[in-house]
Amino acid sequence: MKSNGKTNFYDRSKEAPAFETAILQCYNEIHDRAWDLLQRVRRGRKLVPGIQFRIEGVEHLFDLAKYKFDHLKRMIPTNPVRDTVYGQLKSLIANINDELNQLVPELIDETGVFLDYEKYSMEQDQWMEDIAFPQFSQIISNHEDCSVDMVFFDLDLEDFRYALGFVKNQEGLYLDEMGAVVDDYTVFNEKIEQFFEQLADFDEQLLY
Repeated sequence: MKSNGKTNFYDRSKEAPAFETAILQCYNEIHDRAWDLLQRVRRGRKLVPGIQFRIEGVEHLFDLAKYKFDHLKRMIPTNPVRDTVYGQLKSLIANINDELNQLVPELIDETGVFLDYEKYSMEQDQWMEDIAFPQFSQIISNHEDCSVDMVFFDLDLEDFRYALGFVKNQEGLYLDEMGAVVDDYTVFNEKIEQFFEQLADFDEQLLY
């Protein structure tokens, strides 16, 4: 996502005015910022499937536990397999807690990264729209005073906008995917809290 660096990008017979040098530094910076955005998005998207898979695994244990609990509630105290079902449910609850103890801290960390990225991305968008792109227009409108070749600069800028479009597309996928993970876990967390309350009302020892 760097500028093309071609030797004929500049007219060496002209001395670059101070405003052009400053703007081209900004032009290099916008490439660096877009590259940083892409790296953050790639890191975030790489982790999403693993987190989603682990949430689905806990949801599976939760479904089994609900089934065992419904079965247990219908059993009379003298049922010979009641102790077996009770033990199976207690084991499932322990497994759920073990999984959540590992998953929740990781999810909290990644949610923090996700929220920080949203804020960071908005700041970069603001900087590009309010500071960077208006400066590039200044070079174009004052091209006769500049050493940069306008044909190559315009092509390079067009290439950058295309690359930035790809970054924002990837960003949109990341925001959708991680947002869905956060929403899914929020719904699941409400269900598990209600379930644990039901277990405590039935027999608090199931939770320990």
